[in-house]
Amino acid sequence: MPPKHGWRQPSLAHPHVIENRNVPGGVGYGYYFDDNALLWTNCSIADYYVVAPSSLGETVSFLYLTSTCRAQLGTESLVAYETNDEAQFWIFDWSQADANPWQVMINLPTDNPQYLALRPNESGVTNQMVHVRNGTFLLGYSNGNYNWENQTLLFDFNRGGWDFVYSYDYTTAELTDNIPVAGGESVGFWGPIVETFETYPQINPVGFDLIRLFQDGNCNPSWLTPANSYSFQISYNGGPPDNAWNLLTEAPNTSFTVCVGTNSGPAGMDNVGTLCVTVNTNIASFSLNPPAGLISPYWIITPSSNRWDKTVVGLPAGTYAIAFRALPGLSAPAGQVFRITANNVTTVQAYETNMPISITSCFFSGTNFVVCWQSVPGGIYNVLTNADLVLPHTWGLAGGPITATDTNTCFTLPCGIKASAHLFLQIQQIQ
Repeated sequence: MPPKHGWRQPSLAHPHVIENRNVPGGVGYGYYFDDNALLWTNCSIADYYVVAPSSLGETVSFLYLTSTCRAQLGTESLVAYETNDEAQFWIFDWSQADANPWQVMINLPTDNPQYLALRPNESGVTNQMVHVRNGTFLLGYSNGNYNWENQTLLFDFNRGGWDFVYSYDYTTAELTDNIPVAGGESVGFWGPIVETFETYPQINPVGFDLIRLFQDGNCNPSWLTPANSYSFQISYNGGPPDNAWNLLTEAPNTSFTVCVGTNSGPAGMDNVGTLCVTVNTNIASFSLNPPAGLISPYWIITPSSNRWDKTVVGLPAGTYAIAFRALPGLSAPAGQVFRITANNVTTVQAYETNMPISITSCFFSGTNFVVCWQSVPGGIYNVLTNADLVLPHTWGLAGGPITATDTNTCFTLPCGIKASAHLFLQIQQIQ
């Protein structure tokens, strides 16, 4: 079995910097949650990009790029390196720590390249990354136990959507066996870290980007900041800080890259910020004035919601205006003016509303009835019908979901409609 730290000691105010750790285990660099911050009761989902080169450029025993989701019995959904093997995705499930905690182990570059993509971090530096969503959910209470589920998703960059890769259900006798307790949790107090098991002469740049948590059903993320987390560095086996780890870039506390040896470059923070644009449709488009930064290619859906977001990284500090392009069938949000500050995430929320759908034509074709309407390419529609004059109408689904491929979409209703004296139609856009 691969090693894993056993950091199960009670905590006081910031005790993790000085407590003795069980061998093996250390931290090259990383962020830890403040004891009194980011507490939750129903669910906690960690969403982050892992800066994951195909290889470390060095033979190692082990090195993990890992994080908890702020749950004591959640998973660590991590990128692992062993010997000189390529990057792998592993899952360590703390709810099964006493039995079979290692649950998923897959190669990334060779067998699953869809989970890797080159993308710029918050400083605008391009790295190969994996997008991970790692969560713990309270399902309810029954038979004297609390019921939980751990889930892990990976983002498929080829198709632009999430893949469900792991889940596990379990129970606890007490709620506090899993949720974090200020000053008392035994696991779940560390965020994204470079977990080390030895000293390393040379390591390619690794790290994390755009780290945030969704908690208790809130669609608005809690970004890691110096107000809720802190960074630190220790050596393998709990000694003094290992100065061989070089900080390359950092946007406190949502992004960092580190390396060891000759791969090092200028360290520190860049005078740039990040914009997160949140909308209610993944077909939205926008522009910035003045034009700046690098826009992510995909809209990322927010957990348990009809909300998507894109990020714009590497924005110089200053004032910007954002404008949304009007789409057929939708009313574009009003433009906004916002300010970007260095090393910080600024959020802009804008919601498009459905406009009345315009029927472009309707006609009989033999004994069938054809209806056409103005549509949004990529939009999804239902066709509802009712031939009963009695109010209120009971609408039935005649067709759908229908994905529009053009600005005009047609649907043929089944035969028999022509015999009705009256026909009521409703075109409903559902996405």
